[in-house]
Amino acid sequence: MDSQDRPVEPNSHDRRFSRRGFLAGAAALSAGAMVGRQAGVAHAAEAGSGLHGAQLRGMFLTSKNRLAEGRFGTMFKRLPAYAPSDDLLTGLAKTMVEPDTGDSFLNTSPRLFAGFTFIGQFIDHDITLDTTPLALQQADPDATVNFRTPRYDLDVLYGRGPVNEPQFYDPGDPAKLRLTPNVNGVLDMARDSNGKAVIPDRRNDENLIIVQLHKAVAQFHNKIVDYARAQGIRPEWVFETARRLTRWHYQWAVVHDFLPRFIQTPGVDELVGPNGTVYKEVAGKPPVINLTYYKPTNREGRPFMPVEFAVAAYRFGHSLIRPFYVINGSGIVDVFGPDGQRNLNGGRPIPSDLVIDWKNILPVDPTFPARPPRKIDTKLSIPLSTLPGSAVPPPDPTTHLAVRNTLRGKHVGLPSGQQVARAMRVNVLSNATLGLSNDPGWGGEAPLWFYILKEAELPPYKGERLGPVGGRIMAETLVGLLQRDPNSYLYLDAAWKPAPPIAPTTGKFEFVDLLKYAGAA
Repeated sequence: MDSQDRPVEPNSHDRRFSRRGFLAGAAALSAGAMVGRQAGVAHAAEAGSGLHGAQLRGMFLTSKNRLAEGRFGTMFKRLPAYAPSDDLLTGLAKTMVEPDTGDSFLNTSPRLFAGFTFIGQFIDHDITLDTTPLALQQADPDATVNFRTPRYDLDVLYGRGPVNEPQFYDPGDPAKLRLTPNVNGVLDMARDSNGKAVIPDRRNDENLIIVQLHKAVAQFHNKIVDYARAQGIRPEWVFETARRLTRWHYQWAVVHDFLPRFIQTPGVDELVGPNGTVYKEVAGKPPVINLTYYKPTNREGRPFMPVEFAVAAYRFGHSLIRPFYVINGSGIVDVFGPDGQRNLNGGRPIPSDLVIDWKNILPVDPTFPARPPRKIDTKLSIPLSTLPGSAVPPPDPTTHLAVRNTLRGKHVGLPSGQQVARAMRVNVLSNATLGLSNDPGWGGEAPLWFYILKEAELPPYKGERLGPVGGRIMAETLVGLLQRDPNSYLYLDAAWKPAPPIAPTTGKFEFVDLLKYAGAA
């Protein structure tokens, strides 16, 4: 295993440290954990096409050996793979499209905001970025040995750091990430001669909202650089200090902002929070972590990505995508469309009329009604039934997103939804309740992805949050990855909490706070 996967001693964090002392200590820990990793790592642009629809290396390992754990593995190893016919799955998937684009199909709950769809995609790219050198990827297509364990540590932003990949950093100030006005006069990521963003993971340039979120996180890092210098941090520690604090605030927001919005109603059946059954907050102490199902069994306890999460539960986000968005005061923007026109197509300098005003899709301004996403349900927006070539790597003929998801679930060997519900000892929904036909080909079971979406769609959740199967898989995976990440706050200093001036108050930091501190909102 590489140096980032070796256990390191948790930070004992002496409470007598000054804020400046803590920052310097964080920088030292970060630098120590990174030693020996930098040389010879390929970033996403070198390792593959970078297209969102491209197959992730090692995902199909589970269809060959359900007990194996490489980069991917199974959470429920004793459950058999569910394999209805491809024709039956395709027929179901083609019904999973909304009949029109009217607002009557959108979730109007004030708990959900359209911007979290793209935050979720940003997180996905972060935890699935494969930075293994290309030669090792080719030698190990199942990713059983040569791979970097999944974690949300913002490698999509930092790549291999300013020494090894200086193209991502400000040439005049290498501690900062590179931002520059583009040909449209808009502050943007650096772009190559083809207009593509010069960033470690090209998937973050697929969509104009995601690339502007990427830019905002880069701005946040740069503000932290200024803060660290103002605290008197030694110049050689400034970058590591800023990276550590950026990562930790981002991780905190994933666990305390993104995750709870989709897995629970505040104070009811909490998985994360003061009464959390997965991540329980304890005043003045580290949280209590209880993982019942996400338990790596490999010899080193090395974390892996469960296919039940990657191919089923986390794909709830596909049902949230709207057919169009309002991102500023200039009107509607289509999700897809012809290149160069008014749509969210990425891979181009941010147009001046498509600069995002975040209050339109996130609760930045409590007096302004941010737009909601679609419901969490078994219907996808019409544009997702015909994905463009920018999303699906040619010559792949399957452009219907629901078809891609249902077939992939079978091909990676997912169990059925009912099998997982029984294993969790929660209420098991019958196919009649799920609205599936009584076709004997189903065998009384349902695909896990469909089951999770329908579970969320039905009462008492009514499309506002995931049910017990989807919510538990989501919570255990994201908390479990963080717990085993030797660069995370939960590993190094579990009692750490965001505090002013970066956070608005101690222990409270959300994605809107990141945008505000960055000066992006």
